[in-house]
Amino acid sequence: MKILLVQPPHWSPDGHANFDAVEELAGSASGDVMLLPELAGSTLPRADYLARVRELATGSGMAVVGGSHYDDSSGDGRVNRGAVFAADGSLLAEYDKAHPYGLELRSGVRPGRPGPGFELNGRRLHVLLCADLWYSASLAGRDGLDAVLVPAFSVTRWDGPAPARELWQHMSVARAYEFMTYVAVSDWHHETTYHGHPCAGVTGLADPCPTTHSGFFTGPPDAPVSAHDLDFARLEAFRSDRAERGFR
Repeated sequence: MKILLVQPPHWSPDGHANFDAVEELAGSASGDVMLLPELAGSTLPRADYLARVRELATGSGMAVVGGSHYDDSSGDGRVNRGAVFAADGSLLAEYDKAHPYGLELRSGVRPGRPGPGFELNGRRLHVLLCADLWYSASLAGRDGLDAVLVPAFSVTRWDGPAPARELWQHMSVARAYEFMTYVAVSDWHHETTYHGHPCAGVTGLADPCPTTHSGFFTGPPDAPVSAHDLDFARLEAFRSDRAERGFR
């Protein structure tokens, strides 16, 4: 399975502008799954957000994890919410952010309900929105996941992106190793800001069973779209080896 991680150079409060930029960046790239960063849809109305994710999926010929947007339509307050569409335009999953923080909390964003995940080409995939990755309970009881997909907007209080980026890499590898799965993160470029707060640019892939000691995390990429092949045969061998050694 090939996953494309999209790291746009700029975030816009206009969700349509963000999707237009993603369409241009992705161009003729091919793969099985395209992962967008958190708040790609900004504050688009729910119907507009869903339409843009669906159009991106059908136009690219890939399943698209559409980052998220702020949804006010449920009557339960504003929720950070996203959706996954298949290449044929069918809705595969919806998911919410369970742990809004900082600016979100102060602006009234409410905790949502994480989604159940989805299957693609016989593989089990699960979406966690940004800070939800920092809570191991988010993955408790979900054994056998083949990949965890994380749309992120890594707002940082550090002077530069390096400290937050390193923390995210350590956290991603820890989750990948603990739950024996790949962890893919799509973030905005580190020169992006959100209401004056800088982003760390933590896009990359955590691999629990790399071929070399330096391969536990790959990223951030130089290009706005990076492709990663997920080796599930190697992952299954890693799981079997851990079970034989009593790690379960």
